Amino acid sequence: MSWYAVESLDEALDETTSLLVPFDAGIWARLAVIALFAGLTPPQTPTVSIDVPPQAIVEYGDAVTRPAFVAAALSVLAIAVVVVFALALIGSVMEFVLVDALRSRNVRLLGPFRRRLGPGLRLFGFRLLIIAVMLLAVAGVVVPLALVAATDAVLWLLALVVTVPLLLVVGASTALIAEFTTAFVVPLVAEHGGGILDGWRRFWPTLRADWREFGVYVLVKLVLLVGAGVVFSLVGAIVAIPVGLAVFGAALTPVALVAVAVAALVGFIVLAAVSVPLVTGLRYHSLCTLAASEAAFTLR
Repeated sequence: MSWYAVESLDEALDETTSLLVPFDAGIWARLAVIALFAGLTPPQTPTVSIDVPPQAIVEYGDAVTRPAFVAAALSVLAIAVVVVFALALIGSVMEFVLVDALRSRNVRLLGPFRRRLGPGLRLFGFRLLIIAVMLLAVAGVVVPLALVAATDAVLWLLALVVTVPLLLVVGASTALIAEFTTAFVVPLVAEHGGGILDGWRRFWPTLRADWREFGVYVLVKLVLLVGAGVVFSLVGAIVAIPVGLAVFGAALTPVALVAVAVAALVGFIVLAAVSVPLVTGLRYHSLCTLAASEAAFTLR
């Protein structure tokens, strides 16, 4: 028995190669911008352990209690929240821009962005709803633990018998909903119009009828994401090593700072270039899988 997600691997590779080869700097640059907002989840960065003297911790604790520091921290937090929301909104619109670019092979930014702003806003709102549901499930675990720490009433731990399994179920469910929304509902909305819920109404009968096919898709997508994450992480490590050596090994002279800035810029360009075939191939795989199903969708 053949599976949509498995059969679509070769087709996705052919579509990706056809779009990206021969090399066109304009297409690659525009796809890199799109991939920056809508594409791969950034891989986890390595952590660094630093020994901090106890006296430094005491001094830091005294500093963070000062009103000026608290006000500055709140200001930075507010700015960070605004920036994150803005990037998430742009990313939601770029999901539609990416689908349009891959289907039409006409990679553009400004025109499709303006045209898809409405659907992107609706996708952004839907994603906020998913995040809110997930945060409520997390609160169901955090609140009992906080109450135990504050009141020493261990009876609150009994709530974890319910809230921990609930968190696992909600986490898995929201992850699947988010993936299927991006991979399948967004293309259906791009094809037929309407909102995200309308797209889900179109997709739901297909998902219910071919749930095994889409279960296989999830497994294949996990393997592809792991492979893409490994490739991206390896390239990121290769780029980060010389930049790190330049930062920590060179004297902080103007020439050294310029060299570090140039190296960082080159590294960013390399990572952006690597992300283009990865994001393009993964999204083509989702589109080809959807086109192979009984859903009302065609790649061209």
